[in-house]
Amino acid sequence: MNKISELKEKIKASHNAGIALDIDETLSWTIGYWVEKMFENFGNPENLTIEQVISKYRYTQNVPYWQTEEAMQWMHDHREDNALQKELPLIENSQRCVNEINKVVPIVAYITTRPASVISGTKDWLRKHKFPEAEVIARPKEVDHSDGNKWKAKVLEELYPVVHGIVDDNPGLVEYLSVEYRGRIYLYNFYGECRDDLDIVKCSDWLEVEKSILGNSE
Repeated sequence: MNKISELKEKIKASHNAGIALDIDETLSWTIGYWVEKMFENFGNPENLTIEQVISKYRYTQNVPYWQTEEAMQWMHDHREDNALQKELPLIENSQRCVNEINKVVPIVAYITTRPASVISGTKDWLRKHKFPEAEVIARPKEVDHSDGNKWKAKVLEELYPVVHGIVDDNPGLVEYLSVEYRGRIYLYNFYGECRDDLDIVKCSDWLEVEKSILGNSE
């Protein structure tokens, strides 16, 4: 039995079906921390703010002047740095809202496209910020970073219905879900167009996430 199947059976046995949470850009402002470090190590020739870089390029690997071998190697190495995970800043209201949600709808898993090699650092960060205890499911070594959303969609489908939804910031995730998927996706900090054949709730911030989840649980 693989780890996903084991988690599904464990949740079934507990009779506590619930939801999953993404981590990067949902609980932690990982991209902001990374952009700041890239500024320090590899420069900022456009003289942009952190927010402007994120708005223009979305991810650090898309920034054209950070396409050097040295910069790409730094990013690769630090994706697997457990110590770095512990330093990531919180998304505003995430810790408080998640714990309020957990009182009514159990948080049963954290599903992240981070590599499995940083699970220990990720768990330390979750404990540091007093998030609910739950299994951390991270991207296996054999799955490439570029296939992260595809892998996560498969995990969600396998865990349904004991995991009946997820809070996630990445709209790319929903593109890999089948039309048969009946879970609910709470898209955090998302304002654009999205598929209309899935149960998707767009939420601008964590206060709206909390309101949407607790409202739907009544």
